Amino acid sequence: MGSVTPEQYRAAVEKLVVDYRAAGPIETKQRKYRSVLIGHGWCNEVHRLAEASLHLVDRGYGHEALILLRTVFETTISLHWLSQKGDAAALGVFAEGSRVNRAAAEDMQKGFNVPQDLIDSIKGAPVEKTDESEIFRKFQAQCDEIDPKRELYSVYRYLCGYAHPSATSASEFVEWTTEPPSLRTEPKKGAASVVEATLAMCLIWAGRAFDEMINGKPRKQFLRSVARELGLPPVLPPIR
Repeated sequence: MGSVTPEQYRAAVEKLVVDYRAAGPIETKQRKYRSVLIGHGWCNEVHRLAEASLHLVDRGYGHEALILLRTVFETTISLHWLSQKGDAAALGVFAEGSRVNRAAAEDMQKGFNVPQDLIDSIKGAPVEKTDESEIFRKFQAQCDEIDPKRELYSVYRYLCGYAHPSATSASEFVEWTTEPPSLRTEPKKGAASVVEATLAMCLIWAGRAFDEMINGKPRKQFLRSVARELGLPPVLPPIR
C-alpha cells in the first residue's frame, strides 16, 4: 500500500462507486433472503457515504469526512459478518433492532409526551434474543469473529477518536508546536489521504461481501482487479 499514491486511491474510489451504480438487477441465491435485504441497504449506505466523504474532502472538510468514515468502516465489517452468517445473522440484526427500539420507547415514554400509537407499534414488535443478536449488539464481537488479532477493531477505535468528542478530535484544532500552544481555526492537514485510502478498502470489501450473497457474483472479477491495483486484500477473512 505504501507505493500507492493518493491520486490512485481517489481514482479507485470513484471507479468503484461508478461500477456499483451501474450494476444490474440483483438476484438472490438464498431462498430466505432477509440477509440480502439488509445487505443491500448496508452496501448502498457504504457507497453513498463514500460519495459524501469525497464531496467533503473536495470542499476542505477532510477532518469532518473522518466522522463518516467511521460509519463506513463499521458498516463494511457488519456487512461481511452478515454475508458469512446468512439468515441467522439477519434474524439477529432484526432482533437487536427491536430490542433497542423498545428500550428507547420505554425511556421516551417517561420523559416525553410520545403518541401512544407509536409506543404501541414499537412495543408490539417481537423481541427474541439469539446468539447472533448478542454478537451484533457488540461491534467488537463481530470484529473478533473475523479477525481474532483485533487489527480491524483497532482501526475502528482509531476512527472513533474522530467520531466522538475526544482529545484526538480536539487536538486537530490545537497547534502544539508553539509555547504556549496556540489555537487553530482550521484542522491540521492530512485527513484526505486517510479518507480516500480507507474508502477504497471499504468499497472493495463491502462490495465483495454483498457480491457473495447474490447469484453469479457479478462484480467479483472487477473488485479483485481493483484490489490488485492497490495491493489490498480482495476480501476480508472468512468466519471460522
